[in-house]
Amino acid sequence: MVRDGYVMEGILSDIRVLELGESPSVAFCGKLLADQGATVIKVESLNGDPLRYDPPFLQTSSGELISSSFLSFNTNKFGITLDITQPEAAKICKELVNTCDICIESFEPGYLANLGLDHESLMATNDTLIMLSITYYGQTGPYAHYRADELTSQAIGGFLYAVTGSADKPPMGTVLNQMEITTARNGVVAIMAAVLNRDAQGVGSYIDLSTAESVVATPSQLIHPRSYTGRNPKRGGSDTNVMDGMHLPTKDGEVTLTTAGTGGKPMEVWSEFLDEPRLLDEKFSNRSGRLEHWEELYNLVAPKLMNWENIPLMEATMAQGLVIGLVQSPLQVLQSPHLSERGYFVYIDDPELGNLAYPGPGFFIDGENIMTSDRVAPRLGQHNDYIFTEVLKLSSGVIEDLRSQDAI
Repeated sequence: MVRDGYVMEGILSDIRVLELGESPSVAFCGKLLADQGATVIKVESLNGDPLRYDPPFLQTSSGELISSSFLSFNTNKFGITLDITQPEAAKICKELVNTCDICIESFEPGYLANLGLDHESLMATNDTLIMLSITYYGQTGPYAHYRADELTSQAIGGFLYAVTGSADKPPMGTVLNQMEITTARNGVVAIMAAVLNRDAQGVGSYIDLSTAESVVATPSQLIHPRSYTGRNPKRGGSDTNVMDGMHLPTKDGEVTLTTAGTGGKPMEVWSEFLDEPRLLDEKFSNRSGRLEHWEELYNLVAPKLMNWENIPLMEATMAQGLVIGLVQSPLQVLQSPHLSERGYFVYIDDPELGNLAYPGPGFFIDGENIMTSDRVAPRLGQHNDYIFTEVLKLSSGVIEDLRSQDAI
């Protein structure tokens, strides 16, 4: 599909999205849509998205430092600068929304309303608009105006209490914006459901998405055990679980054993594979016994695994129908022959940084990796002239006035 002079490919090539806000979740939500062909216009303040200043950095041939985090969260987008706190710029933003199918934002509740850019104002002139608001606690409720971040969301959602870290140590948060990413994926699911509803009913939707609530819904065994049985799950579930969760050393790394694929007779199968008859002792025959005698079990299993390297061990166990978890470094993942043969990674050429590898979407449609666009994350204000001139048809005089006011 050709839109505004650009060839847009992908299953969402007929969708245009305006991205407002500065959270990793709104950036990743926009990326997921852009990677499938949507025209995503990312609006930044004149200082830029804070993610631009998030290390680690890559250095361009001219010496400029570019955030690898920003690069990874903003592929295939158009980028403009616009100070929406200024009335004239807010009007420009509203005009942009009127050209879009979807608007995603991550400001605190009430912020956009003060600028005349809340969903009611925007949908008054674009009644088929789908608007997604991402906040940490949602638009309503006693916590709605509390400030938060990735770690506090994990904490208040119960994740730290029950999931991450050892039982005898303080809670340990996960890294790399995992809850923000989960929230972004939830946002895409909600958006696509709203698109289907719009196409069927001809009406737009307003979506109120909470990061903290996304945390609560994330691990399937976090809240359910409490609501079903009244018992609180506790972190450290793998601390003493030699056969299901503990990381065990090999010659060149670590693996996690599982009882999957053993036909209900895990110790018989592993005893044969590891050539260790002592694993058949009655005290190891059930889960409670294995947990109670975990140190003895560890001392039987760990030395056997130290005779193996990771890849040969995985191949040998899988050939027997067993399942193990291979602990791979990021470099090993990038060099995985399996992912390479499937064409999972997408390579985008940056004229200043070279050929960069990006994870694909994680699915194929009709045998194709459909992350078909190949644009790197935009430099700050890279597409100002294109969006303001070609999309909004603003005159050069109006654009110059906005620049003189530091509005763009």
